[in-house]
Amino acid sequence: MSSITHEQAAGAAPHSDEHAHSDRQYWIVGGVLAALTAVEVSTYWWPHSLHRITAVALIVMMVVKFSMVALYFMHLKHDSKLLRRMFVAGIALALALFIATLSAMVFWEDSGTNEVDDTPRHRPMPPKPTDPPVPIKIIEHHG
Repeated sequence: MSSITHEQAAGAAPHSDEHAHSDRQYWIVGGVLAALTAVEVSTYWWPHSLHRITAVALIVMMVVKFSMVALYFMHLKHDSKLLRRMFVAGIALALALFIATLSAMVFWEDSGTNEVDDTPRHRPMPPKPTDPPVPIKIIEHHG
């Protein structure tokens, strides 16, 4: 009795080991991802005056980390070009959405004018209490 692999059942060619990554390569990629994550976390303590540079650095690190995970851990490095193009389109769409949202909050926060300052000058007070409600009279009907 012979066993059949998942690839053979699906009609695909058996997976060759010529593209397999070594353990060392996975450890190197994991180390780079850990280092990038440490740098990303450290941006919390960067001076606020660098917030625009921080935003750009975070975007670059996001793209690098996404690419490394997709290429090595998801094995897209040796998959068909169609799958790689799908992931590139996905990261491009996510990046466009992220940049549009981030630019609204970081890059355009001042809009080039200092004329409008609508911050409250004092702590807002709660509204004054209203008159107590009038008691409701219950009318009993006898029939």
